Amino acid sequence: MHYGPLYKHIHKIHHEYVAPFGLAAEYAHPLEVLILGLGTIGGPFLLCAYTKDLHILTVYIWIVLRLFQAVDAHSGYDFPISLHNWIPFWAGADHHDYHHMAFLGCYSTSFRWWDHFLGTDRGYQRVRAKQNAAKLRAKADELDQVAAKYKIK
Repeated sequence: MHYGPLYKHIHKIHHEYVAPFGLAAEYAHPLEVLILGLGTIGGPFLLCAYTKDLHILTVYIWIVLRLFQAVDAHSGYDFPISLHNWIPFWAGADHHDYHHMAFLGCYSTSFRWWDHFLGTDRGYQRVRAKQNAAKLRAKADELDQVAAKYKIK
């Protein structure tokens, strides 16, 4: 969706939100909804074609799980129930927030190893390193203040 004409005429609508929220996950051009919707329901239909048996409840559960994943990735929050807290290689909201902020990189909302393997997460990794360094500096400053308060050397 980030290829020239596809982005300009279709996917750019989804990127109107640079700080996405849950419902923005489904805010997209109708053609994009159709294309991505086929990906969502394609799995159950392939399973049905292979096994010749698929219960409608299975399809509903799969769709609900995919919607949960999309809303979670676009929520802007790191919820304790977010999949990336349980599955180390799963992309979370911070990963996808960078994508909406920078428009380039961190394309995956699921398996972040693809972004790592293809090098599309380098900008994100630099930003995370700066954020972590700033947190460490703030913590060190806080400890220095406590040490000064109690005259600890």
